[in-house]
Amino acid sequence: MKAERGCEEYEREVHEIEEALKDDYKDVFVTGAEEVRKVIEEIKGRLGGRFDEKAIECFVYNRLSMGKLTPYLLDPNLEEVMVIGEGRPVYILNRQGENIATDTYLTEMETRELIQRVAHYSSRVVDTSTPLFDGRLPDGSRVNATYSKVSPKGSTITIRKFGVEPLTVLHLLRFGTMSPKLCAFLWLAVDGLERKPANIMIIGGTASGKTTTLNALSSFIPEDKRIISIEDTLEINLRHKHWVPMETAPPDQEGRNEVTMDALLKNTLRMRPDRIIVGEVRAEEASTLFTAMNTGHDGCLATIHANSAREALSRLQGPPMNVPDMMIPALDLIVAQRRVISEGRIKRLVFEVAEISGKEKDTFLTNTLFSYDPKTGQIESKILNGKIIRELSEFTGLTIKELDDEMYKRELVLELMMDYDLTQKDIHKFVQDYYRNKYATLESLHDEIKSLKDVQKIERENARSEPKKGLLPI
Repeated sequence: MKAERGCEEYEREVHEIEEALKDDYKDVFVTGAEEVRKVIEEIKGRLGGRFDEKAIECFVYNRLSMGKLTPYLLDPNLEEVMVIGEGRPVYILNRQGENIATDTYLTEMETRELIQRVAHYSSRVVDTSTPLFDGRLPDGSRVNATYSKVSPKGSTITIRKFGVEPLTVLHLLRFGTMSPKLCAFLWLAVDGLERKPANIMIIGGTASGKTTTLNALSSFIPEDKRIISIEDTLEINLRHKHWVPMETAPPDQEGRNEVTMDALLKNTLRMRPDRIIVGEVRAEEASTLFTAMNTGHDGCLATIHANSAREALSRLQGPPMNVPDMMIPALDLIVAQRRVISEGRIKRLVFEVAEISGKEKDTFLTNTLFSYDPKTGQIESKILNGKIIRELSEFTGLTIKELDDEMYKRELVLELMMDYDLTQKDIHKFVQDYYRNKYATLESLHDEIKSLKDVQKIERENARSEPKKGLLPI
């Protein structure tokens, strides 16, 4: 991927702008697209046409933002930006999971200057004696940096962008991550018809899409629920009004005041949550989470690093998680994901959905409800009327046939929504309206979506007629 050059030829004007503004912007640091544009317009207004607009953009990029990395931070299709050492290209990770080498290169000095800029913003010290850094950009993006003392090929920067419009269930359906039938089943499991929401763990290897699926399934939680999410790095992004995101805190320079996942989870239990979401379970917080599941906190959602349902259960039982065997059955569903190469492209897919069926000696047994068939490329249902459906029948009084009909109706709703370009906000609205029984028939839902599509078309036409104010790529 190329990032067109341009700012080098404006270096003299950038210096003159710096002189003209004196120290007015010395403490300004902006990284979000909206904030960057706002500062550019503000400086243009102050300098009254004395400088080329591109020179002002370069000044903001190079002096007030992240220099050559800024265009990538402003690109909504990118998730991560990675500097891996002097003389080596900057890499980007797009939303399709592809790692791409750009034609942007940073010198060791440029990399260290950016690290110091972020460290200063975070009131932290990074040098050869403390060569590791973990912090945030002003827009909330997470930054990890290392000095060359511990990364011999050069200092590194890894930026995990925050605030990007998240991938939705419709994206996952279009990508083939899950089928409409499986998604309808998980939708029913997440909301539990307001009687018995399921405790679900999403498992998989590195970069298998666990958090994306976690976020997408969380959109099925009813609007009136108080949701508390706990993460090491903020990635969950919900539309619910009563959502409280929480994030761990690393120790300070003296190694004190660390706030762990377990500490946050224990505190969360005192906050009267209706739903608990844990970004990734790694250690002792697993036992705390299962204590919550066993004491009336239904509808917990979490991810764990494991390659199969049985491996996940084994990890939960052993150190450092140490979940007591008697607590394990509170987990209703295990959704296993995998990252594969299909037709030359990276694809993330759900290859198994399982439930705990019993125990043999020290090993828990599972039933596979859905599985991926590599021969057909389809996600097929195996045992649809498993324990979770039987429990829903018991808690709601509905027959298995009535629950199957409800799943089928939701499957049709999902297939209908796939035909339209709906945002996370749109999907949230339709799901919540579905719960309120506003759409008694699929026809009325179709009319509502068609009306929204007409509005979107008008908005796009209006946007095309407005003059574009693009930012200069470096």
